[in-house]
Amino acid sequence: TVFTERLRGTDKVYVYFGKSILGGVPYMFSISNKHEEFFDYLIENAETFRRGAVIANEVMKDLSLLPDHMEEITNLEHGADKVNFDVIKQLARVFITPIDREDFYNLTCRLEDCIDNLHGFIMRVDMYHITQSTPAAVRGTEVLIEMGDELTSAFELLKNIDKHQAELIYHTEKLNKMETEIDHIYRSEMSRIFSGEIPLLDVIRWKDTMAAIEETADKVEALGNLIKGVVMKYARYVHDYPRCHPGPEFRFYQRVPRYGQRHRHLR
Repeated sequence: TVFTERLRGTDKVYVYFGKSILGGVPYMFSISNKHEEFFDYLIENAETFRRGAVIANEVMKDLSLLPDHMEEITNLEHGADKVNFDVIKQLARVFITPIDREDFYNLTCRLEDCIDNLHGFIMRVDMYHITQSTPAAVRGTEVLIEMGDELTSAFELLKNIDKHQAELIYHTEKLNKMETEIDHIYRSEMSRIFSGEIPLLDVIRWKDTMAAIEETADKVEALGNLIKGVVMKYARYVHDYPRCHPGPEFRFYQRVPRYGQRHRHLR
């Protein structure tokens, strides 16, 4: 059964398929292609990640703030889980998405993993009873804040991939450079704590805690690479040879004809 619904001044067409696996409600696919709320979900969780990084940085600068932030970071992690579930539920209802549904699913799951890692970092600081921070931990969390800024900017631009290809690639390249910086911070800190001058308990504490920062940066870099892949998949390319006969515009994910097929009109 196909019917339309007037919502916020836009006609949406739904296809009714019977009962849904989500809560037993009538199951409908929306076949409108203007579902930009998926990008809003990503932006929301990117901002959640940034807020989590700010909390981590504040705790590293002043460990006395840890008890005050424990509840907030837990709420942020639970909120990210809810957003992820909302995305999955919405993907089950929408027939046509702005980009492939598996791309949305992978992006939101990878982003949630980043937030989970930040939550795990704060939990380690509390669990190991860390009472004194280190410059490496402070700088590492500062870089995570910067990575959160880049993620938010990238997801805001993702709504119009065709217009912002270069900017999106720029943001993902910055994420790669920031992850490299955290790698250097991590290796230098591991060299310091294993120098033999650090008490054994502190070695155990900071080895795991700094590894949590480094792993978070790795996951953010992987998310940036996923964004780059989405850009390459949907970016536009205009053939310009020969210049007097510009070829058709196509997307990278479309099958590219063989040379003879595209240029047979020039023979």
